[in-house]
Amino acid sequence: MKKLVEFATAKSHFLFNNDVYDQIDGVAMGSPLGPVLANIFMGHYEKIWIQNYEGPKPEIYKRYVDDIFCLFENETDAMSFGEYLNKQHVNIKFTYEKEIDGKLCFLDVLIKNINAEKFETSVYRKATFTGLLTNF
Repeated sequence: MKKLVEFATAKSHFLFNNDVYDQIDGVAMGSPLGPVLANIFMGHYEKIWIQNYEGPKPEIYKRYVDDIFCLFENETDAMSFGEYLNKQHVNIKFTYEKEIDGKLCFLDVLIKNINAEKFETSVYRKATFTGLLTNF
């Protein structure tokens, strides 16, 4: 199994401007292995990273592949946690978005912060959304 994973990840090539390149780190963009390996990696390390974090932990922590939704008591706690996470692995860099006017888009969901105890959700569409789909 190890040889198969190495072959599928380390032995991949791509074409750019008619030149062939070797993929030297990570999984090729669009590879079906990408989400699977990201889930395995993050599932393992996030437990360790959160457990070892000495600051205020997130009140809510939810992850979908490599997208994470965290809720903190205040922005300072969120930024400290983000700085901590960004020091945990040389190849992983986390970015964050904060709510604006009590609203935050996460994946295709618009989350509205109604009050400290209640959220409201709805479908979120980017401004560039056309509604057109490609027929498979």
